[in-house]
Amino acid sequence: MGSQGRQLHNQAEMTREKGDFLKALELSDQAMIKYQEENNVSGFAEIQASRFLTLRHLFEKTNDQNYLILAKHSALSAVEIAQKSGNKESLAIPLFNLAKAQETLGELSEAVSSYKEAVENMTNNPPQDQNRPAVLLDMKIHLDTAEYENGDKTALESAEKDLAELEKAEEMDYNKHVWTSGGYMRIADMLRKDNFEKAKQHLQKAKEIIDADPELILRKKQWQKLSEKF
Repeated sequence: MGSQGRQLHNQAEMTREKGDFLKALELSDQAMIKYQEENNVSGFAEIQASRFLTLRHLFEKTNDQNYLILAKHSALSAVEIAQKSGNKESLAIPLFNLAKAQETLGELSEAVSSYKEAVENMTNNPPQDQNRPAVLLDMKIHLDTAEYENGDKTALESAEKDLAELEKAEEMDYNKHVWTSGGYMRIADMLRKDNFEKAKQHLQKAKEIIDADPELILRKKQWQKLSEKF
């Protein structure tokens, strides 16, 4: 079952995916307090990163830039807490989410740098709760697609290779469906201007994954928003 902090953390993640952002934030705060009581610095830092995701979803829902500002600073606080702790295993997830914030803000060079740091830390200093091949592959796909968007067109090959490996990796169904559908959507989005037909193929593969899993409520909304660009 894991610690109480981790259980609350997982509930926050699931609640966010269902679209109940207020409850997700409340659960995140509860998890933060519990992590502190458990002296779990990695969890304490990671839950700030989880808040970032919820706040970013609120930005996507409302288009209110204030949520995006809060999201970025939640991600930054997670990195600072992890760095201050001296525990290298605490860094990978906060760096990963900081990269997502930078990417959303259009800071592509900074995002690529943060994604690289996240991948390096997940490879060399993986946090115990996240030490699984699928987690690393999800990070690599984000790095690949960010590099492509930043001008390195050779990154497409790496993105498709890492996505194929992710589909074969052992992982709980919910996580795998979220990450693989997200990978296909990221590739579809980045290819829209360069290879429209291939982009549509990836968009369709994402749809097939999402349609087969009714729990992917937020991912479905994101897919619908992306499909409007095609």
